[in-house]
Amino acid sequence: MVEVIKTFLDDTVYDFSGKPLFMTIGTFDGIHIGHEKLISSIIDQAKSNDGVSAVYTFLPYPALFINLAKPKPMIFNVEKKYELLESYALDSIIEQKFDDQFSKMSPYNFVTFLKRKFPTIRGISIGEDFRFGHKQMGDVKILKGYAKNFGIEVSVMPLLILHGKRVSSSHIRKLLEVGDVDLASLMLGREL
Repeated sequence: MVEVIKTFLDDTVYDFSGKPLFMTIGTFDGIHIGHEKLISSIIDQAKSNDGVSAVYTFLPYPALFINLAKPKPMIFNVEKKYELLESYALDSIIEQKFDDQFSKMSPYNFVTFLKRKFPTIRGISIGEDFRFGHKQMGDVKILKGYAKNFGIEVSVMPLLILHGKRVSSSHIRKLLEVGDVDLASLMLGREL
């Protein structure tokens, strides 16, 4: 069974019994085929290094929190998202409380926070369109630079293209809005 760890902006530290931690970071709305590749990557890295694999995600869903006037609908609710995540051979799901204070964290402070909270973190796997920090000011290049200072290796997965369309949760939402359930299902890797 996958361990669910609820984290906050506090001084609690998770060292996973000294084992190296490999994580992927994101909201993971829908758990599409791109997410599956990221999850497989960290599981493989953890197994090769006698480490721990984890998905680091946020609750509440950041887009709902940040854009209260016009929130994006979620593809799946939180229960379904966790059900899907638990179907992988992950060691942990790390659920970060997303609040006003967390949303204002700079990219540098976010990476510093991760290293302080998870001192054995050794690898982060992300997609090439990854954004983070206050107003999404951080990108892949910034993450790689900050992470390198802490001895964290960042693996970047190229975007997946399916039928000429980028595989992303945003695009899947748009497909569902226009009723293209078939292509949305292909991108999700499961029937809707």
